Amino acid sequence: MRRERGGMPVLASLFVLLLAACTPEAGPGEAACHVGIYAAGDQLIDLSPLSAGGLRWRTLDGETGSLSQAEDGLWAGVAGWTADAHPARFDLGACGSEAITVSGLDAGHPTATRVSLVIEETRFAGAGVELAGRLVLPPGEGPFPLAVLVHGSGDYSALDYDFMQRMLPARGVAVLVYDKRGTGTSTGEYTQDFALLAADAAAALDEARRLAGNRIEAAGYFGASQGGWVAPRAAMRSDPDFVVVTYGLAVGPAEEDRLEVVYALREAGYSEADVAAASEVAAVTGRLMATRFREGGRELARLKREHGGEPWFEAIEGEFSRDLLRYPLWLVRLAWPFVDRGTPWGHDPAPALDALDIPVLWLLAGSDAEAPSTSTQAILERRRSQGQDIDIVLYPDADHGMRLFRTTEGGERLYTRYVPGYFQTVADWILNEAGTAPTGH
Repeated sequence: MRRERGGMPVLASLFVLLLAACTPEAGPGEAACHVGIYAAGDQLIDLSPLSAGGLRWRTLDGETGSLSQAEDGLWAGVAGWTADAHPARFDLGACGSEAITVSGLDAGHPTATRVSLVIEETRFAGAGVELAGRLVLPPGEGPFPLAVLVHGSGDYSALDYDFMQRMLPARGVAVLVYDKRGTGTSTGEYTQDFALLAADAAAALDEARRLAGNRIEAAGYFGASQGGWVAPRAAMRSDPDFVVVTYGLAVGPAEEDRLEVVYALREAGYSEADVAAASEVAAVTGRLMATRFREGGRELARLKREHGGEPWFEAIEGEFSRDLLRYPLWLVRLAWPFVDRGTPWGHDPAPALDALDIPVLWLLAGSDAEAPSTSTQAILERRRSQGQDIDIVLYPDADHGMRLFRTTEGGERLYTRYVPGYFQTVADWILNEAGTAPTGH
Protein backbone atom coordinates (compact mmCIF):
# COMPACT_ATOMS: atom_id res chain seq x y z
CA MET A 1 0.00 0.00 0.00
CA ARG A 2 2.98 2.21 -0.60
CA ARG A 3 2.43 3.06 -4.23
CA GLU A 4 -0.05 2.35 -7.01
CA ARG A 5 0.39 -0.90 -8.91
CA GLY A 6 2.67 -0.44 -11.87
CA GLY A 7 4.43 2.42 -10.06
CA MET A 8 7.84 3.74 -10.98
CA PRO A 9 11.07 1.94 -10.11
CA VAL A 10 13.32 3.39 -7.48
CA LEU A 11 15.56 5.60 -9.63
CA ALA A 12 12.66 7.19 -11.48
CA SER A 13 10.93 7.69 -8.14
CA LEU A 14 13.98 9.54 -6.87
CA PHE A 15 13.68 12.22 -9.57
CA VAL A 16 9.94 12.55 -8.98
CA LEU A 17 10.47 13.00 -5.24
CA LEU A 18 13.13 15.65 -5.81
CA LEU A 19 10.74 17.48 -8.13
CA ALA A 20 7.89 17.14 -5.64
CA ALA A 21 10.02 18.67 -2.91
CA CYS A 22 10.12 21.87 -4.97
CA THR A 23 6.44 21.82 -5.92
CA PRO A 24 3.72 23.04 -3.51
CA GLU A 25 0.86 20.65 -2.78
CA ALA A 26 -2.12 21.32 -5.04
CA GLY A 27 -5.14 22.77 -3.29
CA PRO A 28 -8.78 22.01 -3.99
CA GLY A 29 -9.14 24.90 -6.44
CA GLU A 30 -12.04 27.23 -7.24
CA ALA A 31 -14.64 24.46 -7.01
CA ALA A 32 -14.00 24.21 -3.26
CA CYS A 33 -16.96 26.45 -2.47
CA HIS A 34 -19.29 23.68 -3.67
CA VAL A 35 -17.71 21.02 -1.46
CA GLY A 36 -20.21 19.53 0.96
CA ILE A 37 -22.73 16.76 1.40
CA TYR A 38 -26.30 17.15 0.21
CA ALA A 39 -29.51 15.26 1.01
CA ALA A 40 -32.07 14.41 -1.67
CA GLY A 41 -34.81 12.38 -0.05
CA ASP A 42 -33.13 9.31 1.45
CA GLN A 43 -30.07 9.72 -0.75
CA LEU A 44 -26.86 11.52 0.21
CA ILE A 45 -24.60 13.10 -2.43
CA ASP A 46 -21.12 14.24 -1.44
CA LEU A 47 -19.13 16.70 -3.54
CA SER A 48 -15.39 16.66 -2.93
CA PRO A 49 -12.56 18.48 -4.71
CA LEU A 50 -10.13 16.95 -7.19
CA SER A 51 -6.51 18.03 -7.01
CA ALA A 52 -6.42 18.55 -10.79
CA GLY A 53 -9.55 20.73 -10.63
CA GLY A 54 -13.23 19.93 -10.75
CA LEU A 55 -15.20 17.76 -8.36
CA ARG A 56 -16.03 14.15 -7.59
CA TRP A 57 -19.56 13.18 -6.56
CA ARG A 58 -20.33 10.14 -4.44
CA THR A 59 -23.68 8.82 -3.31
CA LEU A 60 -24.40 6.94 -0.11
CA ASP A 61 -25.05 3.77 -2.11
CA GLY A 62 -21.67 3.98 -3.84
CA GLU A 63 -22.22 5.59 -7.23
CA THR A 64 -19.53 8.08 -8.17
CA GLY A 65 -18.16 10.17 -11.01
CA SER A 66 -16.07 13.21 -11.77
CA LEU A 67 -17.46 16.62 -12.67
CA SER A 68 -16.32 19.63 -14.62
CA GLN A 69 -18.32 22.66 -15.62
CA ALA A 70 -19.68 22.80 -19.15
CA GLU A 71 -20.29 25.90 -21.25
CA ASP A 72 -23.97 25.92 -20.24
CA GLY A 73 -22.96 26.26 -16.59
CA LEU A 74 -24.02 22.72 -15.63
CA TRP A 75 -21.56 20.20 -14.21
CA ALA A 76 -21.15 16.78 -15.84
CA GLY A 77 -18.51 14.13 -16.32
CA VAL A 78 -17.65 10.46 -16.42
CA ALA A 79 -18.76 7.41 -14.47
CA GLY A 80 -16.45 6.17 -11.75
CA TRP A 81 -12.84 6.48 -12.86
CA THR A 82 -13.59 5.46 -16.45
CA ALA A 83 -13.84 7.48 -19.64
CA ASP A 84 -17.55 6.66 -20.00
CA ALA A 85 -19.93 9.61 -19.92
CA HIS A 86 -22.38 9.57 -17.01
CA PRO A 87 -25.91 10.95 -17.48
CA ALA A 88 -25.80 12.89 -14.19
CA ARG A 89 -26.05 16.67 -14.51
CA PHE A 90 -25.59 19.06 -11.60
CA ASP A 91 -26.71 22.66 -11.35
CA LEU A 92 -24.61 23.85 -8.40
CA GLY A 93 -25.85 27.41 -8.44
CA ALA A 94 -23.81 30.21 -6.92
CA CYS A 95 -20.75 29.53 -4.83
CA GLY A 96 -21.76 28.12 -1.46
CA SER A 97 -25.41 27.52 -2.42
CA GLU A 98 -27.45 25.64 0.16
CA ALA A 99 -29.27 23.62 -2.50
CA ILE A 100 -28.30 22.04 -5.81
CA THR A 101 -30.35 20.49 -8.61
CA VAL A 102 -29.50 17.01 -9.85
CA SER A 103 -30.75 15.04 -12.85
CA GLY A 104 -29.68 11.66 -14.21
CA LEU A 105 -29.32 10.10 -10.75
CA ASP A 106 -31.71 7.98 -8.73
CA ALA A 107 -31.61 10.62 -6.04
CA GLY A 108 -35.24 10.43 -4.96
CA HIS A 109 -35.70 14.18 -5.42
CA PRO A 110 -34.26 16.60 -8.00
CA THR A 111 -33.28 19.14 -5.35
CA ALA A 112 -30.59 18.25 -2.86
CA THR A 113 -30.09 20.41 0.22
CA ARG A 114 -26.74 20.88 1.94
CA VAL A 115 -26.52 18.97 5.22
CA SER A 116 -25.69 21.41 8.02
CA LEU A 117 -22.77 19.77 9.78
CA VAL A 118 -21.14 21.36 12.83
CA ILE A 119 -17.49 22.03 12.01
CA GLU A 120 -14.76 23.15 14.40
CA GLU A 121 -11.15 23.66 13.32
CA THR A 122 -8.31 22.88 15.69
CA ARG A 123 -4.56 22.48 16.00
CA PHE A 124 -3.04 20.04 18.45
CA ALA A 125 0.26 18.47 19.41
CA GLY A 126 1.27 15.15 17.90
CA ALA A 127 4.55 13.37 18.57
CA GLY A 128 6.85 16.38 18.22
CA VAL A 129 4.71 18.08 15.56
CA GLU A 130 1.66 20.34 15.38
CA LEU A 131 -1.26 18.78 13.54
CA ALA A 132 -4.14 20.58 11.82
CA GLY A 133 -7.45 18.93 12.62
CA ARG A 134 -11.17 19.33 12.19
CA LEU A 135 -14.03 18.08 14.37
CA VAL A 136 -17.18 17.40 12.34
CA LEU A 137 -20.43 16.69 14.20
CA PRO A 138 -23.75 15.53 12.74
CA PRO A 139 -26.74 17.88 12.83
CA GLY A 140 -29.08 17.55 15.78
CA GLU A 141 -28.64 16.74 19.43
CA GLY A 142 -25.91 14.42 20.62
CA PRO A 143 -24.20 12.66 22.02
CA PHE A 144 -22.78 10.97 18.92
CA PRO A 145 -20.23 8.21 18.43
CA LEU A 146 -16.98 9.50 16.96
CA ALA A 147 -14.35 8.04 14.63
CA VAL A 148 -10.82 9.40 14.25
CA LEU A 149 -9.97 9.06 10.55
CA VAL A 150 -6.55 7.39 10.30
CA HIS A 151 -4.86 7.92 6.95
CA GLY A 152 -3.68 5.57 4.30
CA SER A 153 -0.26 6.09 2.74
CA GLY A 154 -1.20 9.18 0.70
CA ASP A 155 0.81 12.36 1.13
CA TYR A 156 -2.07 14.77 0.52
CA SER A 157 -4.21 16.86 2.87
CA ALA A 158 -6.98 14.83 4.51
CA LEU A 159 -8.69 18.08 5.50
CA ASP A 160 -9.06 18.90 1.82
CA TYR A 161 -9.70 15.51 0.27
CA ASP A 162 -11.04 12.94 2.76
CA PHE A 163 -14.74 12.71 1.93
CA MET A 164 -15.48 10.42 4.90
CA GLN A 165 -15.35 13.57 7.06
CA ARG A 166 -18.80 14.33 5.60
CA MET A 167 -20.19 10.91 4.71
CA LEU A 168 -20.01 9.56 8.27
CA PRO A 169 -21.40 12.67 10.04
CA ALA A 170 -24.29 12.80 7.57
CA ARG A 171 -25.14 9.29 8.82
CA GLY A 172 -24.86 10.24 12.50
CA VAL A 173 -21.19 9.51 13.28
CA ALA A 174 -18.94 12.41 14.31
CA VAL A 175 -15.35 12.43 13.05
CA LEU A 176 -12.00 14.00 13.82
CA VAL A 177 -10.06 14.36 10.57
CA TYR A 178 -6.53 15.75 10.48
CA ASP A 179 -3.62 16.36 8.14
CA LYS A 180 -0.94 13.86 9.02
CA ARG A 181 2.53 15.15 9.66
CA GLY A 182 4.17 16.73 6.63
CA THR A 183 0.90 17.15 4.70
CA GLY A 184 -1.55 20.02 4.34
CA THR A 185 -0.99 22.58 7.10
CA SER A 186 0.44 20.17 9.67
CA THR A 187 4.09 20.58 10.55
CA GLY A 188 6.86 18.01 10.42
CA GLU A 189 8.10 15.71 7.68
CA TYR A 190 5.91 13.22 5.83
CA THR A 191 6.62 9.69 6.96
CA GLN A 192 5.26 6.17 6.89
CA ASP A 193 6.77 5.33 10.28
CA PHE A 194 3.90 3.47 11.93
CA ALA A 195 5.07 4.24 15.47
CA LEU A 196 5.04 8.00 14.84
CA LEU A 197 1.75 7.85 12.95
CA ALA A 198 0.15 5.82 15.76
CA ALA A 199 1.30 8.38 18.32
CA ASP A 200 -0.25 11.14 16.21
CA ALA A 201 -3.51 9.19 15.87
CA ALA A 202 -3.69 8.66 19.63
CA ALA A 203 -3.17 12.40 20.10
CA ALA A 204 -6.03 13.00 17.65
CA LEU A 205 -8.35 10.83 19.75
CA ASP A 206 -7.40 12.80 22.87
CA GLU A 207 -8.05 16.06 21.02
CA ALA A 208 -11.43 14.84 19.75
CA ARG A 209 -12.56 14.00 23.27
CA ARG A 210 -11.26 17.31 24.63
CA LEU A 211 -12.87 19.39 21.91
CA ALA A 212 -16.21 17.58 21.71
CA GLY A 213 -16.70 16.97 25.43
CA ASN A 214 -20.11 15.57 26.25
CA ARG A 215 -21.28 15.94 22.65
CA ILE A 216 -19.73 12.54 21.87
CA GLU A 217 -19.85 9.14 23.56
CA ALA A 218 -18.12 6.04 22.17
CA ALA A 219 -14.99 7.05 20.27
CA GLY A 220 -12.58 4.98 18.21
CA TYR A 221 -10.51 4.73 15.05
CA PHE A 222 -11.35 4.28 11.38
CA GLY A 223 -8.19 3.13 9.59
CA ALA A 224 -8.13 2.74 5.80
CA SER A 225 -5.44 0.84 3.88
CA GLN A 226 -2.12 1.60 5.63
CA GLY A 227 -4.25 2.98 8.45
CA GLY A 228 -5.11 -0.65 9.17
CA TRP A 229 -1.59 -1.06 10.53
CA VAL A 230 -1.59 2.29 12.31
CA ALA A 231 -5.00 2.22 14.03
CA PRO A 232 -4.38 -0.95 16.13
CA ARG A 233 -1.03 0.48 17.20
CA ALA A 234 -2.75 3.73 18.15
CA ALA A 235 -5.24 1.69 20.20
CA MET A 236 -2.31 0.34 22.25
CA ARG A 237 -1.40 3.94 23.17
CA SER A 238 -4.94 5.07 24.04
CA ASP A 239 -8.33 3.82 25.19
CA PRO A 240 -10.65 3.68 22.16
CA ASP A 241 -14.07 2.04 22.32
CA PHE A 242 -13.77 0.42 18.88
CA VAL A 243 -11.56 0.06 15.81
CA VAL A 244 -12.70 -0.10 12.18
CA VAL A 245 -10.24 -1.25 9.52
CA THR A 246 -11.11 -1.15 5.85
CA TYR A 247 -9.04 -2.75 3.04
CA GLY A 248 -6.13 -3.10 5.49
CA LEU A 249 -4.03 -6.16 6.27
CA ALA A 250 -3.29 -8.37 9.27
CA VAL A 251 0.08 -9.32 7.73
CA GLY A 252 3.10 -7.01 7.50
CA PRO A 253 4.30 -4.82 4.60
CA ALA A 254 6.96 -7.30 3.44
CA GLU A 255 4.39 -10.08 3.25
CA GLU A 256 2.04 -7.71 1.43
CA ASP A 257 4.63 -7.43 -1.33
CA ARG A 258 4.83 -11.22 -1.68
CA LEU A 259 1.04 -11.57 -1.76
CA GLU A 260 0.81 -8.83 -4.36
CA VAL A 261 3.36 -10.60 -6.57
CA VAL A 262 1.51 -13.92 -6.26
CA TYR A 263 -1.90 -12.36 -6.93
CA ALA A 264 -0.73 -10.48 -10.03
CA LEU A 265 0.93 -13.51 -11.63
CA ARG A 266 -2.11 -15.71 -10.99
CA GLU A 267 -4.34 -13.05 -12.53
CA ALA A 268 -2.02 -12.94 -15.54
CA GLY A 269 -2.40 -16.69 -16.04
CA TYR A 270 1.04 -17.97 -15.03
CA SER A 271 1.33 -21.60 -13.91
CA GLU A 272 1.32 -22.54 -10.25
CA ALA A 273 4.96 -23.63 -10.62
CA ASP A 274 5.87 -20.15 -11.87
CA VAL A 275 3.82 -18.54 -9.10
CA ALA A 276 5.58 -20.67 -6.46
CA ALA A 277 8.98 -19.67 -7.85
CA ALA A 278 8.00 -15.99 -7.82
CA SER A 279 6.76 -16.36 -4.26
CA GLU A 280 10.22 -17.65 -3.26
CA VAL A 281 11.82 -14.63 -4.91
CA ALA A 282 9.48 -12.21 -3.16
CA ALA A 283 10.13 -13.87 0.20
CA VAL A 284 13.84 -13.09 -0.28
CA THR A 285 13.24 -9.48 -1.37
CA GLY A 286 10.95 -9.10 1.65
CA ARG A 287 13.70 -10.30 3.98
CA LEU A 288 16.09 -7.81 2.38
CA MET A 289 13.70 -4.94 3.04
CA ALA A 290 12.73 -6.06 6.53
CA THR A 291 16.40 -6.22 7.56
CA ARG A 292 17.38 -3.01 5.75
CA PHE A 293 19.48 -5.00 3.23
CA ARG A 294 21.41 -6.94 5.87
CA GLU A 295 20.00 -10.36 4.97
CA GLY A 296 19.08 -12.02 1.71
CA GLY A 297 21.61 -10.50 -0.71
CA ARG A 298 23.30 -13.78 -1.62
CA GLU A 299 19.98 -15.58 -2.04
CA LEU A 300 18.74 -12.82 -4.33
CA ALA A 301 21.89 -13.00 -6.46
CA ARG A 302 21.39 -16.77 -6.81
CA LEU A 303 17.76 -16.39 -7.81
CA LYS A 304 18.65 -13.77 -10.40
CA ARG A 305 21.21 -16.14 -11.93
CA GLU A 306 18.77 -19.05 -11.96
CA HIS A 307 15.63 -17.28 -13.16
CA GLY A 308 16.64 -13.98 -14.75
CA GLY A 309 15.06 -13.65 -18.18
CA GLU A 310 12.16 -16.04 -17.51
CA PRO A 311 8.81 -14.41 -18.35
CA TRP A 312 7.37 -14.77 -14.84
CA PHE A 313 10.55 -13.28 -13.36
CA GLU A 314 10.37 -10.25 -15.64
CA ALA A 315 6.66 -9.81 -14.76
CA ILE A 316 7.23 -9.43 -11.01
CA GLU A 317 6.05 -6.09 -9.63
CA GLY A 318 5.02 -5.81 -5.96
CA GLU A 319 5.70 -2.92 -3.62
CA PHE A 320 9.49 -3.14 -3.88
CA SER A 321 10.43 -6.48 -5.49
CA ARG A 322 10.47 -4.94 -8.95
CA ASP A 323 13.18 -2.48 -7.91
CA LEU A 324 15.33 -5.14 -6.28
CA LEU A 325 15.18 -7.34 -9.38
CA ARG A 326 15.75 -4.63 -12.00
CA TYR A 327 18.84 -3.01 -10.50
CA PRO A 328 22.08 -4.11 -8.86
CA LEU A 329 21.67 -4.31 -5.09
CA TRP A 330 24.48 -1.81 -4.50
CA LEU A 331 22.61 0.76 -6.62
CA VAL A 332 19.33 0.21 -4.77
CA ARG A 333 21.15 0.60 -1.43
CA LEU A 334 22.71 3.84 -2.67
CA ALA A 335 19.42 5.30 -3.89
CA TRP A 336 17.13 4.01 -1.15
CA PRO A 337 17.81 6.71 1.47
CA PHE A 338 16.49 9.26 -1.00
CA VAL A 339 13.16 7.46 -1.61
CA ASP A 340 12.62 5.72 1.73
CA ARG A 341 9.65 7.18 3.60
CA GLY A 342 10.28 5.37 6.87
CA THR A 343 8.07 2.35 6.14
CA PRO A 344 8.82 -0.40 8.69
CA TRP A 345 8.88 -3.24 6.16
CA GLY A 346 9.43 -5.82 8.89
CA HIS A 347 6.41 -4.67 10.92
CA ASP A 348 4.51 -7.49 12.63
CA PRO A 349 0.84 -6.55 13.19
CA ALA A 350 0.21 -9.43 15.62
CA PRO A 351 1.14 -7.71 18.93
CA ALA A 352 -1.20 -4.80 18.26
CA LEU A 353 -3.99 -7.17 17.19
CA ASP A 354 -3.38 -9.29 20.30
CA ALA A 355 -3.94 -6.21 22.46
CA LEU A 356 -7.33 -5.36 20.94
CA ASP A 357 -9.91 -6.22 23.59
CA ILE A 358 -12.58 -3.93 22.10
CA PRO A 359 -15.06 -4.44 19.23
CA VAL A 360 -13.40 -4.49 15.81
CA LEU A 361 -14.97 -4.22 12.36
CA TRP A 362 -12.71 -5.39 9.53
CA LEU A 363 -13.90 -4.85 5.95
CA LEU A 364 -12.05 -6.82 3.27
CA ALA A 365 -11.83 -6.31 -0.49
CA GLY A 366 -11.87 -9.83 -1.91
CA SER A 367 -10.37 -8.85 -5.30
CA ASP A 368 -7.75 -6.47 -3.86
CA ALA A 369 -4.75 -6.48 -6.21
CA GLU A 370 -2.74 -4.01 -4.11
CA ALA A 371 -3.31 -5.63 -0.71
CA PRO A 372 -4.59 -9.19 -1.32
CA SER A 373 -6.82 -10.12 1.58
CA THR A 374 -7.06 -13.93 1.68
CA SER A 375 -4.38 -14.37 4.37
CA THR A 376 -5.86 -11.54 6.43
CA GLN A 377 -9.30 -13.12 6.27
CA ALA A 378 -7.89 -16.42 7.55
CA ILE A 379 -6.05 -14.67 10.40
CA LEU A 380 -9.14 -12.73 11.44
CA GLU A 381 -11.39 -15.77 11.31
CA ARG A 382 -8.95 -17.69 13.50
CA ARG A 383 -8.84 -14.84 15.99
CA ARG A 384 -12.62 -14.63 16.04
CA SER A 385 -12.91 -18.38 16.65
CA GLN A 386 -10.60 -17.88 19.64
CA GLY A 387 -12.98 -15.35 21.15
CA GLN A 388 -11.71 -11.99 19.87
CA ASP A 389 -14.55 -9.55 19.18
CA ILE A 390 -14.06 -9.10 15.41
CA ASP A 391 -16.81 -8.62 12.85
CA ILE A 392 -15.63 -9.44 9.32
CA VAL A 393 -17.28 -8.12 6.16
CA LEU A 394 -16.00 -9.46 2.83
CA TYR A 395 -16.86 -7.80 -0.47
CA PRO A 396 -15.69 -10.47 -2.96
CA ASP A 397 -15.65 -8.30 -6.09
CA ALA A 398 -14.04 -5.18 -4.59
CA ASP A 399 -10.53 -3.93 -5.25
CA HIS A 400 -8.54 -1.60 -3.02
CA GLY A 401 -10.60 1.36 -1.87
CA MET A 402 -13.76 -0.80 -1.99
CA ARG A 403 -14.10 0.00 -5.67
CA LEU A 404 -15.79 -2.24 -8.21
CA PHE A 405 -14.31 -2.60 -11.67
CA ARG A 406 -14.56 -4.14 -15.08
CA THR A 407 -11.54 -5.64 -16.82
CA THR A 408 -10.51 -4.79 -20.38
CA GLU A 409 -9.29 -7.36 -22.88
CA GLY A 410 -5.77 -6.19 -22.05
CA GLY A 411 -6.25 -6.94 -18.35
CA GLU A 412 -6.61 -3.33 -17.15
CA ARG A 413 -9.10 -2.67 -14.39
CA LEU A 414 -11.47 0.22 -15.00
CA TYR A 415 -13.07 1.36 -11.74
CA THR A 416 -16.78 2.05 -11.98
CA ARG A 417 -18.14 2.73 -8.47
CA TYR A 418 -17.89 1.83 -4.78
CA VAL A 419 -19.43 -1.34 -3.36
CA PRO A 420 -23.17 -0.81 -2.72
CA GLY A 421 -23.85 -0.66 1.01
CA TYR A 422 -20.22 -0.09 2.03
CA PHE A 423 -20.66 3.41 3.45
CA GLN A 424 -23.87 2.47 5.24
CA THR A 425 -22.25 -0.62 6.77
CA VAL A 426 -19.43 1.38 8.34
CA ALA A 427 -21.75 4.02 9.81
CA ASP A 428 -24.37 1.53 10.99
CA TRP A 429 -21.81 -0.71 12.70
CA ILE A 430 -20.38 2.26 14.63
CA LEU A 431 -23.87 3.43 15.58
CA ASN A 432 -24.79 -0.06 16.76
CA GLU A 433 -21.63 -0.40 18.84
CA ALA A 434 -22.42 2.95 20.44
CA GLY A 435 -26.02 1.90 21.06
CA THR A 436 -27.37 4.86 19.10
CA ALA A 437 -28.50 3.21 15.86
CA PRO A 438 -32.02 4.25 14.85
CA THR A 439 -34.68 1.63 14.27
CA GLY A 440 -33.97 -0.45 11.18
CA HIS A 441 -30.16 -0.23 11.33
